[in-house]
Amino acid sequence: MSDFTNLLVKSSPPDSHTLYQTDLLDIQIANSKAEIKSIADQIAMSKNLSVIDFSECEDLLKETGFIGKNDSLIFSKTDWDSSLKTGNLINVNETELDSVSYSLYTTSGMKVDMNLCSSTTTNIMMHLKNLNTTTNSNITAYDIHDVNSPYYNDRCIVIGENETTMATVDDKRENFDNLNYTCSGDCEFQKINTTNGYLSCDCNSSISDYEISPQYGRVILKVLENTNIEILKCYNQIFIFVNIIF
Repeated sequence: MSDFTNLLVKSSPPDSHTLYQTDLLDIQIANSKAEIKSIADQIAMSKNLSVIDFSECEDLLKETGFIGKNDSLIFSKTDWDSSLKTGNLINVNETELDSVSYSLYTTSGMKVDMNLCSSTTTNIMMHLKNLNTTTNSNITAYDIHDVNSPYYNDRCIVIGENETTMATVDDKRENFDNLNYTCSGDCEFQKINTTNGYLSCDCNSSISDYEISPQYGRVILKVLENTNIEILKCYNQIFIFVNIIF
């Protein structure tokens, strides 16, 4: 597959954007020039494909003289259907979501050894199919995918329109595992954008040839303590709310 991608890169005009699509994979090739990269990213997001930001690596290659200060790079990014995931992604935390890998090239078509960029990170955004989002006005103020969100840690937050839909903090915490995503490989979870459905991860640039995929996380919610201080805080919030009404 790598040889085929290399051939596609060498046959593509250096200042262009190309997207090859099949039922099982999508290969996007584009120049890193700002205007071309912007168009490529917009097209990728319109098709729910991954988006990569390798600017740290590109800046380092310019600083070290690997490419000229005014030069750009070519990137080849492959979005793999989940049925094509390789064995190194098969584990208890695997999701049924697609994976992505990428390579960088000079404008002359020479593939970049990504070990040169091992001190940098690449931001990889991957689309989460069927992401559990909500339109409840009481919830949208909180990031329900963040383990540290008050949504999971503040007993005083009221969720629900009436008594039959009221969710306690324990109810919300039990549902966290269904919302808890992270990234495979040498990557660090950044955030989930519930507006566009993308998971954002910072990955070591040297692992670009390996598939990166959303994974179910292993984050453990901290234990809530049932203290009188929390009870008093909730009481004060209710007291303020009642005073505002009356």
